[in-house]
Amino acid sequence: MEEMNAAKVVKKVRQRLEVSQEGLARLLNATKGAVQHWERGRNRPDLARLLALRQLCPAGAERKELETLIKETQAHTAPLPTGQPGPGGKITLPQPGESLILLRRDNNKLRKQVAKLESTLKRRSEKLRILEDLATELQRDMAKLRAGQSVAVPEPASSSVPQTSE
Repeated sequence: MEEMNAAKVVKKVRQRLEVSQEGLARLLNATKGAVQHWERGRNRPDLARLLALRQLCPAGAERKELETLIKETQAHTAPLPTGQPGPGGKITLPQPGESLILLRRDNNKLRKQVAKLESTLKRRSEKLRILEDLATELQRDMAKLRAGQSVAVPEPASSSVPQTSE
């Protein structure tokens, strides 16, 4: 099967939508330069952007071409397992569940990454809460000073924030 010319498909769809390259870039959360590269055939849009483009494209010949391009991209991105030449040139078929094992391995990697990101987010949220509390306390002290009231200066706590002398 002959591969679709992604550049022509993207350009036809953009023209069908009657938007500029910059407009299409905004719709697909890409840069104008990326759209230019797609239309010149230097790069191909990723699967997520093709799927988003399909959502925008009205029914017609352009959409059919886009559907074909999406199928091709899916086949390149996640090809179905086929027999692979093994030792001696024999074709060995994938073992049942082999792709499931790979998916589980990838899933575990992703879970670890998510856990690490959640931990980082939790630490940063705590730091933000502390800073917000300090800002609120400073605002109260400033309001008291403006009103002419005395402000009690707290004893410096041992913290990782270096104290500066004026």
